[in-house]
Amino acid sequence: MYGTKFLHFIGGQFVDSETGREFEKRSPIDGSLIGMVAEGGQREVDAAVRAATDAMAGPWRRLSLTQRTDMLHAVAREIDRRFDDFLDAEVTDTGKPRSVASHVDIPRGAANFRIFADAVKNVPTEFFEMQTPEGRQAFNYSLRVPKGVVAVVCPWNLPLLLMTWKVAPALACGNTVVVKPSEETPATATLLGEVMQTVGVPPGVYNVVHGLGEGSAGELLTRHPGVAAITFTGETATGTAIMKAAAQGVRPVSLELGGKNPGIVFADCDLDAAVAGIARAAFLNTGQICLGTERLYV
Repeated sequence: MYGTKFLHFIGGQFVDSETGREFEKRSPIDGSLIGMVAEGGQREVDAAVRAATDAMAGPWRRLSLTQRTDMLHAVAREIDRRFDDFLDAEVTDTGKPRSVASHVDIPRGAANFRIFADAVKNVPTEFFEMQTPEGRQAFNYSLRVPKGVVAVVCPWNLPLLLMTWKVAPALACGNTVVVKPSEETPATATLLGEVMQTVGVPPGVYNVVHGLGEGSAGELLTRHPGVAAITFTGETATGTAIMKAAAQGVRPVSLELGGKNPGIVFADCDLDAAVAGIARAAFLNTGQICLGTERLYV
């Protein structure tokens, strides 16, 4: 579902925009046209949120924790099986070297499903004893329940890695997601829809709506009243807008925004190792990393 036309993935099916609107996806290497991307609007966002809401009340809710986490391990195995497909898609989308994407992006994308599937089984809840006014003993304990439909808004620098970093824990905890990938990098989010189909993830658990930000799918999704929580990685101005949108309904947000991280070189260091380490921290992925080193103290 990538190459000539990138479609939305809604309710377990690949669909075009009802309005027929689309935009170009061009190579960041030479500007050549890779394909067209369906642009989602209000109808597509409504349909995706509705599908995610229905899945919350349907088969996804009825799965046990073990069944759910087993399914996420199946997703990871299918990403591994289609490693070359994901690698081609990520390299074409981002223009990054295959050596980087094959070492970082694709393995980490699969690993995110494994790690969070395993972690969620071992997270303890709170428990304590108390005495009632009548002198009787009482137990207080907490239960964790899914939040609901989570909006996942992703950046273009590490599209699969950062998207799955959000999708995997949301699904592991029993939520459903609507993903809005960057308009610059639509491929791997779309390809992950094929993986979800293959391994039998119930329709509506994972949805993708392509589009732009302000006045398009991004803004419509983060303002949608059916969205229970929002997670975003990107630049600060967009994070500010999302926080304002989330204030309506007091919905929780997770924002990973730009940082200014320092490197510190001490007098007794291994200078060759320091130079190599700082160079990697500052310039890997052409410096387009959320935790990249941006200033140096020597």
